[in-house]
Amino acid sequence: MRYVLRADASASIGAGHVMRSSAIAEELIARGKDVIFVGRSSDLPWVEERIKSLGFTNIYEDTSAYNSGPENDILILDSYEIDVDDSFIEPSKWFRVIAIVDEQTPSYSCGLKIHPGLDSLWTGDSSTPILAGPNFIPFRKSLSLSLASKSQVNGTIKIIVVAGGSDPHNLVTEVARILLSFSDNFEAYLFSNSTSKETLDARFHIVEIGTQLEKLTQNADLVLTTSSTSSLEFIARGLCVGVACSVDNQEQYYNSLGDLGVAAQIGFRNSDSNWELDKVKIHLLVNSPEFRKELVTKAIGLIDFKGASRIADAILNIK
Repeated sequence: MRYVLRADASASIGAGHVMRSSAIAEELIARGKDVIFVGRSSDLPWVEERIKSLGFTNIYEDTSAYNSGPENDILILDSYEIDVDDSFIEPSKWFRVIAIVDEQTPSYSCGLKIHPGLDSLWTGDSSTPILAGPNFIPFRKSLSLSLASKSQVNGTIKIIVVAGGSDPHNLVTEVARILLSFSDNFEAYLFSNSTSKETLDARFHIVEIGTQLEKLTQNADLVLTTSSTSSLEFIARGLCVGVACSVDNQEQYYNSLGDLGVAAQIGFRNSDSNWELDKVKIHLLVNSPEFRKELVTKAIGLIDFKGASRIADAILNIK
């Protein structure tokens, strides 16, 4: 049996589709399976490098370059943009079609859905079999619980500000402006390809979006980010997280994380595409170790690192 991952990443749509689905592919590859990637990620070099490094049997940018077989090919689809009538994903061309879904996912015809969210009862108004909830959130193998000490040095806390793989809505810049207005001692690492250092002070460091994120977050005291799949990664690793909602498909995570009390809601992008950020809440996160500890404590045990393994088990058991 061959397993074909179909997903895209770009500066405009971000890296979420490729990153979460590639964690499933990584698990299948580790089990010695024949796994193929079909999709584009060329304008995000660090995503492209991950795809090249995982051990896919073949990598195709163009769907026309791969001919599927209904006897032995299983499609794993993760997209918002691919048309439901796209000939490549036609179920008759595949042994089975599996779709990774949320509220924004088109109604793809498939035999199994995977919803990597916090609601175990989520169905998306579909009768298709579905794996949903914290037990089915796939993370890449390099991630693990952060055991590094988060003790402050001279009262200085380490803050990471990141908004997915491309920050298309400039959240990092908006958060930096708020942090700049605080007199607190901190070191802020801004993952941005557009924020200017000229308007900031010595507490800020601009880091190119890419592979340094995992290393720099090892001993972070606080991560300010979007309520996307990456926010769940940070929470699973034991980090204190403040989340903002930038697009409709992040609303469920934003509400769930806030309701559970495992992340602080710091604001959203309104209907006019302007950010409405809670300066008071952000300042509380920065200057209150008690508040940060409360969030982290509530999140302990919510998400583990076995989601990709559980999903792979389900895929391999498909008859």
